[in-house]
Amino acid sequence: MDTTSAVRLLPWADDDLWLLRRRNTPEMTAHLGGPEPEAALLARHRRWTAMSAATPHEGRVFRVEDRTGDTVGTVSFVPKEHDGEPIFEVGWGVLPEHQRRGWATASVRALLARLAALPPAHRRPAAHAFPRVTNTASNAVCRAAGFTLLGEAVHEYPPGHHHPSYDWRHTLAG
Repeated sequence: MDTTSAVRLLPWADDDLWLLRRRNTPEMTAHLGGPEPEAALLARHRRWTAMSAATPHEGRVFRVEDRTGDTVGTVSFVPKEHDGEPIFEVGWGVLPEHQRRGWATASVRALLARLAALPPAHRRPAAHAFPRVTNTASNAVCRAAGFTLLGEAVHEYPPGHHHPSYDWRHTLAG
């Protein structure tokens, strides 16, 4: 468990399916291609649970709690290659009732601290986030969390859906 800042990051667990379902609304998925059918949610839940059983540098989804133990959302990372560089791609989602209170920024900062603390052999030089250009809130999170805007790019997420995004970079290793 990570108690960096005002949040705790708890590795995704079997009993977190309820949170994935809460995130699967038109409001929460407007910038992600829309809600998924139940079968896709269950497959995603199995992948996320399996990631928690893998070694920490191979990717992880976290359920994010505030100091009182309330779940506010999720934050995650996966190792990828981007423009020939090994990176961690980060993503997040904050439940509607907790939005616009700084939870996304706190979650991303806690995740970046965790990634920067990985042993050098497992750490990647940078973390990137690719919010859609129209996702004002997520682009603001990137700015507030200390990412540097590299420019616009076409990003694929979910698989098969390409869209204009901003490429934000945060250096993890110096």
